[in-house]
Amino acid sequence: MGQQSALAEQKADISWLVSAMVRMIRPIVRFAVGRVSCTALVNMVREVYIAEAKMYLSMQNPDRRVTRSALALLCGMDSRAIAALEDSTNKMLSVADVSSQSAILEMWHRDDAFRDPETGEPASLLIHGPHGTFQRLVSRAAGRAVTPQTALESLLESGNIELDKTGTLVRLIDPVYKPVKESEKTAIEAGSLAVNFLGKSIIHNTNRHSGNRPSWLQQDRWSYRIPCHRVDILRRDLRETLERHIREIESSLESEEMETTEGAECSVGIGWYYWEERGSNNKPDSTNRS
Repeated sequence: MGQQSALAEQKADISWLVSAMVRMIRPIVRFAVGRVSCTALVNMVREVYIAEAKMYLSMQNPDRRVTRSALALLCGMDSRAIAALEDSTNKMLSVADVSSQSAILEMWHRDDAFRDPETGEPASLLIHGPHGTFQRLVSRAAGRAVTPQTALESLLESGNIELDKTGTLVRLIDPVYKPVKESEKTAIEAGSLAVNFLGKSIIHNTNRHSGNRPSWLQQDRWSYRIPCHRVDILRRDLRETLERHIREIESSLESEEMETTEGAECSVGIGWYYWEERGSNNKPDSTNRS
């Protein structure tokens, strides 16, 4: 194979890998939008990347110390950036770090420039103006790229602020911005575990050949040609089928559980999930909602 052919094949492989990873990442990013800022999400990814890189190097060479140089090569990051992220790994993100809305409300609640000097409480603010206004608050807390109107609409929708009758004065009602509703927490908790478990299966099946290990079950079935008027019926039928399978799997797992510890124990699990999309051109790919 000539050099040009090898380079072309390398470029195609990189393009294929990037497309595959975008499909994996897209649902996580879609979930984060409106809940966690891009900056916070990127920092989380960096911290997790370093932690996973350390684990990878330790597994590759158990007797060798993991150095910052080795991490820098594997992560493609400057060693000083790695050191800074390692120092911040155990620190909790502040609410201001998570979203711009939280940063705005926190500054309004705590900064003397936006508090009533007589009561010490957050002051009602004029929307526009250079000093002690909502415009100035947004600029300082969220940056000049965020307009006061955009922030105003978002915080009005979330119920954290209200306008007076003239529509020129903003009052703080609730200083706590909640990116997650109480009704969402159960689904998020279950979903985060499901994504984690599926990820473990993908990683195992990708790496199994190097250790000559058996593959783990990871199967999907779908059709792009279901009439939309039949989707409700099909969804119900598939749910009944899956629930029957779940009961059978639960019975198998329970029959194998030990009442008392007689030796090493393993965690074993199976997951099910369902998805659908409406429309005639809805095949999942790197740009669609797969």
